[in-house]
Amino acid sequence: MKCLIILLVSLSPSFLLAADVDYARDIKPVLRERCFACHGALKQESDLRLDAGEFIRKGGEGGTIIAAGDANDSEILRRVTSEDEGDRMPPEGQPLSKTQIDLLRRWIQQGAKTPASDKPEADPRQHWAFRVVHSDEIPAVDAASANSNPIDAFLSEGHVGRGLKPLGRAAKPLLLRRIHLDLIGVPPTRAELEEFLADEQPDAYERAVTRLMLDPRHGERWARHWMDVWRYTDWYGLGAQLRNSQKHIWHWRDWIVESLNGDKGYDQMVLEMLAADELKPTDTNALRGTGFLARNYYLFNRTTWMDDTIEHTSKALLGLTMNCSKCHDHKYDPITQVDYYRMRAFFEPYHVRLDSVPGETDLEKDGLPRVFDMHLDRPTYLHIRGNDKTPDKDNSLAPGVPELLASDSFSIQKVSLPAKAHTPALRSFVLDDHVAMAESVISAARAAKDKADQQISLAEKATKHPVDSGKLVLKDDFLEPNPDAWEQGPGKWSYERGKLIQAETGSVRRFVRARKLPPSDFVAKVKFQIISGQKWKSVGICFDVVDGREKLVYLSAYAGGPKLQVSYNTGSGATYPPNGLRKYPLKVDQNLTLQIAVRGQLVNASVNGQHQLAFQLPVKREAGSIDLIAFDAVAEFDEVEIRELPPGAMLFSPGQTTSGPDPKLAAIDAKLAQQKLLAAELRPAVIKAAYEADQAKWTNTAEQQRQNLIGAAARAAREMDVAKARVKLAEAERNLLTLPDKAKAAKAVNDAKAALAKAEKQLESPGNQYTSVIASRRSFTGPAEGASARFQPYPTTSTGRRTALAKWIVSRQNPLASRVAVNHIWMRHFGQPLVESVTDFGRRAKQPIQHKLLDWLAADLMDHGWSMKRLHRLIVTSEAYRRSSSTKNADPQTQSIDSNNEYYWRRLPMRMDAQVIRDSLLYLSSAMNSSMGGPSIKPTPKDNMFRRSLYFLHSRDDRAKFLAMFDDADIMNCYRRSESIVPQQALALSNSELSLTLAARISEQLAGEIIARIPAEDGRRNREFVDRAIATILCRRPTAEEHALCLEALAEFTKLLTEQKASQPELNARVNLVHALLNHNDFITIR
Repeated sequence: MKCLIILLVSLSPSFLLAADVDYARDIKPVLRERCFACHGALKQESDLRLDAGEFIRKGGEGGTIIAAGDANDSEILRRVTSEDEGDRMPPEGQPLSKTQIDLLRRWIQQGAKTPASDKPEADPRQHWAFRVVHSDEIPAVDAASANSNPIDAFLSEGHVGRGLKPLGRAAKPLLLRRIHLDLIGVPPTRAELEEFLADEQPDAYERAVTRLMLDPRHGERWARHWMDVWRYTDWYGLGAQLRNSQKHIWHWRDWIVESLNGDKGYDQMVLEMLAADELKPTDTNALRGTGFLARNYYLFNRTTWMDDTIEHTSKALLGLTMNCSKCHDHKYDPITQVDYYRMRAFFEPYHVRLDSVPGETDLEKDGLPRVFDMHLDRPTYLHIRGNDKTPDKDNSLAPGVPELLASDSFSIQKVSLPAKAHTPALRSFVLDDHVAMAESVISAARAAKDKADQQISLAEKATKHPVDSGKLVLKDDFLEPNPDAWEQGPGKWSYERGKLIQAETGSVRRFVRARKLPPSDFVAKVKFQIISGQKWKSVGICFDVVDGREKLVYLSAYAGGPKLQVSYNTGSGATYPPNGLRKYPLKVDQNLTLQIAVRGQLVNASVNGQHQLAFQLPVKREAGSIDLIAFDAVAEFDEVEIRELPPGAMLFSPGQTTSGPDPKLAAIDAKLAQQKLLAAELRPAVIKAAYEADQAKWTNTAEQQRQNLIGAAARAAREMDVAKARVKLAEAERNLLTLPDKAKAAKAVNDAKAALAKAEKQLESPGNQYTSVIASRRSFTGPAEGASARFQPYPTTSTGRRTALAKWIVSRQNPLASRVAVNHIWMRHFGQPLVESVTDFGRRAKQPIQHKLLDWLAADLMDHGWSMKRLHRLIVTSEAYRRSSSTKNADPQTQSIDSNNEYYWRRLPMRMDAQVIRDSLLYLSSAMNSSMGGPSIKPTPKDNMFRRSLYFLHSRDDRAKFLAMFDDADIMNCYRRSESIVPQQALALSNSELSLTLAARISEQLAGEIIARIPAEDGRRNREFVDRAIATILCRRPTAEEHALCLEALAEFTKLLTEQKASQPELNARVNLVHALLNHNDFITIR
């Protein structure tokens, strides 16, 4: 109790106020956080430094700022407490807190003491990441390490120095699974596992590594990693409007895969991503790499586009947060606001375009998104306080790199582009593809012309055989009763006023039946009015009436939905098929003419002379009577006529818009088809002439020949203009025949004739204007830009700025690029980076514990052509990589000393990333479609469901839900994936259609293997199934305990399913076991 009282007294406020302020603990951290950016080693505004006591006491250009022992007379205290925001320090962010100000006041009052050991900030130029990469000699800690993997030699130095005992190698099954998942993204098959376990040669593991490095799936696996870093996204926007990224950006994705499989150097990949259009302007394969820049396209704001490009180029390739210097000088790194806009100047000229690719002329279907310099003379201005509305137009900034990182070799050289780069229509495949397309159009036009000619023949045939021209069977105008023709059924029928009247209502059918059977193929027409009715008000024609079986076509004036309907009754009740219904706006007291034409099972129905419905009866025809019917309708019949249907009469088929062509329309259609064919036949010559003229402009063609070719192209273009004008005239003449507004259509004909006359006149003097073949289009510069502007000629030169930037980034003198690349690769192999802040190697990034190893690997990467495959091999063949991840038998002292594994004495378990989880499920079930490359696909259609996850659409609007559940890459920023643990992940693996379907497939495969080998009476099938299931899914042999538990589970599953009377209980029990193993932690964890 006495001790407690003493403690409470010691913590009283009065005691705390009297306590000495510790500079190192209480003051320097505040100054570092809020003041060093402007008054430290990096920058000394007003010639004032606050990063060490000697400088604080010295003051700046305005004199001293500290009066030791007198806080009230100290300028620094006045400035941090000022109410005037223009005078208060620090000038940005929140003011110092009351606690911080109180500590500062007391420190001054107590004499502003600083310890003798106090040191100023280090020179920014000496920051570890800003020093040029030099590799130290590989340490030789002991005889064993002298001949070991260099990675292990560097790490062993730390182990020995700190007394750490690293773990031994992981078991062979775990190692094989680890390198499979790490290098190709899918687990080994059971056959590969068994082969590896049986291989007792000392280099078995190394040979497995070699096999996987040569596997094309390696490029797919590691492409996904780099797509995270480089922010791959498919295009998205609003509807068809592209707002972000580019259509067909998947070409960039395929370039990444192919580059990695071909072991293209990292430096070469950077060069092509930033400047392939300048370095390899006609190399289509290399140009795909510029998708890195095309991806940043943003329709609405050029500054947003540029900001994203600067931020993520610097983060991804340099490990610098240059975005922090957009509005002011960087607070921590030697990057000024001017540096930011000088970096922007590298990218200021570039824009994005879409070039055609071999085999496709439609840029909407396919094309190569790539960059080019369009704004050659556009200046770059510093935006005051980062606001693009207030550019400093007094100073145009030239491109340049931060002074601290500049090298003597940096220079910008303008690039003259070859003709095929600035005029992509000159590429030979463009001519071939467009001519082939033109010839296909000719073929289609010929087919259309042949069809039009056939329509003329059909029109002539239809004219000779109208529907109502057949032999008359029955005609009655109902002027007087005709008992010889009609048998009267239920209803109140009478002949009045020259009409046959039915006067009863109610839900009973009333009819009169023709005594004479109609022919099998017939036309029946009845004229009538529906006068009234209680509800349905239906009148129609019934045929094939035999013993309660019938077919019926009727009109209903039902107020809730008047209609024309076909129905049929096979003896068990009427059927009203949905495709036998047509809504029709009819009313009572309306004059109506219902005509039906029947041939076989095809029924045509027209109302008031207009075709309304074609229906194919699904039931057989019968020789039966024909009735006039009224159902709940007072009706007056004026006339009925029944005829044979002529054999040559044309009927409508279901869905057809016309039963036979109108002779006049057929003639004009034939004329139109002829004009379209003539225009199509001109197209190949027009294309070839334009291509030859374009080629002559950009080659050493004699001037006279050039003019001749240009003249020929212009003449071909004028001839095409005439042909198109003739097509327009034929179209106008067709509209005159078919459109209801005859005056408007007639005016259009006159306009078309005038246009044709003008085109024919221009053909007499064709000039030298022609249209080049469209083989490219640039992206819009903004939402209001017109479409025609996208097809303007491209510049014949490029600024060379991005080439200079790219070469500087991957130069040996640049201290950052190789370190950043190594750090990304290392992190994805080990689950933890050498430099924790993967996008910030600036002064806030502490020198990594393994900095010697990092620098040696960075130097080795550059020394060996920036080969990433060499680096992968070096890493995965190290003992560090092969170590066990289990701490079961780890040295307790080692665990205590290095609990965070900063010295890599063990391997950390890693959860599979989203794509690997899904792809592993597909692969183990033999369901994976292993085809590589091509357009991105939606994950929903069944035929795409089994493609590798890499090929799914990945954008703001299209994300695979299963992948998103497991922390899929964020399209905006994913330099390092998060690893969340949420209940929904367990539900996704246990309940998703994917996991359930693939569990069944795996079970079926395993069961098939066992059934083929072990007889049912043997009793070993379940034991063998358990062995194979665990080996397949977990890539190891089961322990005795696991084996027993699985057998018990199979028995319980089978019993439960049998009790539930489920089908095939034993088979489904095995599916349940497989499903459980797919949810095992050892499946989703890389150990």
